[in-house]
Amino acid sequence: MRRVNHSQEYRSADGATNNQAESYFSRFRRMQFGQVHKLSPKYLYRYAQEVAYREDTRRKPNGWIFLDIARMCAHALTSRDWCGYWQGNHRTGECMAV
Repeated sequence: MRRVNHSQEYRSADGATNNQAESYFSRFRRMQFGQVHKLSPKYLYRYAQEVAYREDTRRKPNGWIFLDIARMCAHALTSRDWCGYWQGNHRTGECMAV
């Protein structure tokens, strides 16, 4: 892990920057206020995964992203987190450990 003190320099001597982290958190905040409006700590890990996917594919064409998501849905197993969600099967607590 490397750090950059922005009050002294933009980039460290070894080339380390934190632009990717700043970009990720910026997109996370925009999703929170623009789309989700309320983040539950129980599902924070899932929100973080979605933002990470969007950050990783932001320069890909929309058709490619659609086909990628469709491929992942076709090969995914039944999720324990979401199966029966509308019938009251909700997560009981936070899940921050992988």
